[in-house]
Amino acid sequence: MKTNIDISKLWDTFTPKLYGYLMYILKDQALADDVLQNTWLKAIEALPGFEDRGFGFSAWLFAIAKNECRQYWRRSGKEIPFDEAVHDIKAVSNRQQEDTILVEQILAKVSKEDRELVSLRYIADLSLNDIAKVLKINPIAVRVRMHRAMNNLKQIVKNE
Repeated sequence: MKTNIDISKLWDTFTPKLYGYLMYILKDQALADDVLQNTWLKAIEALPGFEDRGFGFSAWLFAIAKNECRQYWRRSGKEIPFDEAVHDIKAVSNRQQEDTILVEQILAKVSKEDRELVSLRYIADLSLNDIAKVLKINPIAVRVRMHRAMNNLKQIVKNE
């Protein structure tokens, strides 16, 4: 990637999905803001050396964000403090709030790996190939794991 790339276009394109992913993972607006800033800072610093070798920009950016989350969890002991102002954000409607609670309850019943796959696919809106690059696994393995995760989720919903 050339260094004369318009950073503002990259920001506008990737930040909404990246921020949504970070909010889902971290459940803390201030922390998500910090990790988002650190992710972009590291990405911008490394951008001149970035070469697209089948590892697209979005996958590269999400991999940086994932590493930033890991660094935060290592430093903090993985504890995310409850902040009523952040965690009790009013939903647009009671139905939307109920749906959000139901989705979180269902996702809590699957493995951490399945939650990560689902969040990268449906919250971050990454392609299966980009997810494979973020997780550093084979794209076929991502498809198989995603299929299994979705079957697990369907079974949980069916049993509820």
